[in-house]
Amino acid sequence: MDVRVRAGAIAIAIGTSLPALAIAQPQGGPGSNDKSEPPATEDRVPDKDPKAGEPATPTTPTKPTKIEWNDTVEGKLVPAGHGDRFTWEPFGYLRLQYIVVQNDPNIAFVGRDDGFELQNARLGVRGQLRDRVRYLISIDGAVDEREQINVPEGKLRVGLRDAYADVALGDGFPGGAPRPLVRAGFFQTWVDPESQVPDTARGFVDKPIESRGIRATEGFQTQGLTPGRSLGAALRLEPQTEPDNVGGGVELAVQNGADEFASNNDNDKPAVSAAALLRVHGGTYAVVAGRYNPRTVGELPFRQDENDLQVTGGLQVAAGPVSIGGGGAFIHTTFPTTGGPAQNAYGAHAQVIVGFGSDELPIGVGYRFGILDPSSLIVTDRVMEHTAGAMLGVPALHMRFQLQLTHVIEQAARELSNSRAQLAVEVAL
Repeated sequence: MDVRVRAGAIAIAIGTSLPALAIAQPQGGPGSNDKSEPPATEDRVPDKDPKAGEPATPTTPTKPTKIEWNDTVEGKLVPAGHGDRFTWEPFGYLRLQYIVVQNDPNIAFVGRDDGFELQNARLGVRGQLRDRVRYLISIDGAVDEREQINVPEGKLRVGLRDAYADVALGDGFPGGAPRPLVRAGFFQTWVDPESQVPDTARGFVDKPIESRGIRATEGFQTQGLTPGRSLGAALRLEPQTEPDNVGGGVELAVQNGADEFASNNDNDKPAVSAAALLRVHGGTYAVVAGRYNPRTVGELPFRQDENDLQVTGGLQVAAGPVSIGGGGAFIHTTFPTTGGPAQNAYGAHAQVIVGFGSDELPIGVGYRFGILDPSSLIVTDRVMEHTAGAMLGVPALHMRFQLQLTHVIEQAARELSNSRAQLAVEVAL
């Protein structure tokens, strides 16, 4: 029996970026509009035995039943005759970079590990069950694992990146249109404004400094301020921009407050968050969020409680070939176990990207300023970055090439020589 499979290269997450900078992808919702029922078969068992007047006894099939597959329905492989019941769609992307960091003469772990680095090796599947449930599962083989902070040697490992299902409320997901839903599993909330921009659409090689932090080989290692993925559940009303061109949404989430690779919570208390999102068709959006996370850190018998109150926000305005945006995060931390003074941390960025070229070879150039102050209790830890970037897209090959030059400015009391250059290539599978 012939099995025909066409696997489309899909690398779109929620949100959009500057149209000229994103690679064109196949369109269509995760569901199918084909509502036809499977055709009746000749060997169907009748409801009644016409002779005895009693229900007929089903007979054993003479040969095993095989599932026949359609080619595709809206780019998704589906069982024959079941286009309205189950769909699945593979996706993935690779991001490889070559990074050169300026060697600091006094700090041995800064700038002495130039070379190739795998930023992403993402592979996943997403789809829909009838018109009530959407799902997404993905893994990444480029998770950077280090035994402790400020260690230059890291190891690659495979890590779970998404594993959740959306259950529709009300009318479901007819035609893929957003509806109120409950999301449960392992996912990222809108508290991080950068979650609105897919990795395959961002204009720079790296995320902004307040989201990604600082890696050990690029300076004094510092964790980003925005939360990553976590286990939990959320009530969502997703923005729908069609047909009105403007849509609003809200998200209320309860998640574990541990780090994103923890298998369970760090204490008996969950983290709670609320976010509001406004989206305009074409790439413009605004998002604000708040999060409270009563954390527990350390190991027994020295575990300590720390409470984080966080506020974040992000804005992007797309006007023709120009995209202007920014975002920021602020965290107020108290220490009830030790009774120490409260700590404040903040980070923010502002950027502008200009796109030009043609649909066959889109080009973009941009500038970004970023600042990160991870602790008000340490007066010498503020970092600023001036970043210039350029991008060349090859939509026919589902590829992008990016160049990024970053000048890093540390506070005077801990000056470092750690400016860097990065060249990245991305392929959407």
